[in-house]
Amino acid sequence: MSSEETSSDGSTRSPAGVVRLRDVALRAGCSVATASRVLNGNNKVGKAERERVLAAATQLGYVPNSSARALRSQSTRLVGAIIPTLDHAIYAKMVDGLQEQLSALGMSLIINTSEYDLEREKTQARILVGRGVESIVLVGTEHDPDTTRYLRDAGVRQIYTYTCVVDGGDAAVGFDNSAAGRMIANYLRDLNHERIAMIAGVTKGNDRARLRRDGFLEGLEASGLSAQDVFVIEAPYKIENGIHAMQSLMQTYPRPTAVFCGSDILAAGAVKYCNSHGIRIPGDVSIVGFDDLEIAELVDPSLTTVHVPAKQMGEHAARMLSKTLSEKSGHDVHELQTRLIVRESTGPAPA
Repeated sequence: MSSEETSSDGSTRSPAGVVRLRDVALRAGCSVATASRVLNGNNKVGKAERERVLAAATQLGYVPNSSARALRSQSTRLVGAIIPTLDHAIYAKMVDGLQEQLSALGMSLIINTSEYDLEREKTQARILVGRGVESIVLVGTEHDPDTTRYLRDAGVRQIYTYTCVVDGGDAAVGFDNSAAGRMIANYLRDLNHERIAMIAGVTKGNDRARLRRDGFLEGLEASGLSAQDVFVIEAPYKIENGIHAMQSLMQTYPRPTAVFCGSDILAAGAVKYCNSHGIRIPGDVSIVGFDDLEIAELVDPSLTTVHVPAKQMGEHAARMLSKTLSEKSGHDVHELQTRLIVRESTGPAPA
């Protein structure tokens, strides 16, 4: 008697319905080796072929290996985290709080990075499931629907951070990015600034950057300024991008007297450009950052910025994970508060 059976789509499965790697390869029209490379995060496979493999795996409900399936019949005490980047310590404090608290709870953490690429995040999620994680910590609410669907089908809980919206996840801990943007708008308007610009993070696939920008523009409009008059430049979170963006803003006429940067990294680049071109801060232009990283105090002048309770966010996410693992209760939301840290880089609008 054969140990396999053929499904209506032509793939072979065991009588127990276990989907094998070759089933995925057959559905995707590629070799088993290619399917394996895609599902193990190898970026050398072409985009079209990678998408076919991931789609086939999702359609068939493939779980990467039998050991991971066996592990999920027991508690592994493993947690995965997919964060956008490890550069510049943007997420380091959150991960530090998460890992510290998980360790105290007897749980282990596996960290992957997506580089702000939702397609890569999808691949990383599959790798983590293959390693037997019971829960995954994600940043923000914007994820490929296939990713969240796959995690649900695999029985892996999803905890969102840097947001207080559950959306498609099971729980969330973070803050209101839109409200933080409005707070900066109100602060700059209280200083009588009227010519205002923003260097935002790239908003595509990044709900945090988009909400900060939108909240900032909404706050300015509520104060009587037209959002159409606010020059917004989007740039990846790199110091050199902050330099180039600030150069563009300072070459406009009339140039802005205040600039809100979507991260301290971009703001550090903006400060560097001004210092090297004789533009006084805050005499000629005020600069505001976001995150309250260590660099905010190291630049000269020191940055006015928004403090994000990143470590507390990670700690609370870990406690949520412990709760959901033991009680299996979802849709838990915990909102943290940001606050404005006023330093030397801001002042009243020049006459």
